[in-house]
Amino acid sequence: MKRQYAFFLSLFFLAACNKNELPKGVLEEQKMVRILADLTVIDGYMSTLMYADSIRMNGKNYYATVYKNHNISKAAFDSSMKYYSKQPVLLDSMYSKVDSLLLTQEKRLMKMQELEQKKLIKSK
Repeated sequence: MKRQYAFFLSLFFLAACNKNELPKGVLEEQKMVRILADLTVIDGYMSTLMYADSIRMNGKNYYATVYKNHNISKAAFDSSMKYYSKQPVLLDSMYSKVDSLLLTQEKRLMKMQELEQKKLIKSK
């Protein structure tokens, strides 16, 4: 009986240790955050345009460009998104990181614009 208990306890601990490992084909969290940030920018841009079929086609091209820039396939992204969607707390944390990353990028762009404005004023 003690051996069976020890065996099941060992299995439990092994299973708990493997929880941190991602299934094969699932992108790691940080990479997904960067991809989601890029896709969010595209979605924001697309929402500013008038809706037409040509925009939908361009949107697919934009998404394909993001996948290509990150060296992944749409299938890899989709399977990773499916995996993370089954873990809502983790996915929420990832989207918080996306938000933080986008805010940082926005601040950087604002600072660059400010510097460009100062250069233009000095050159006049």
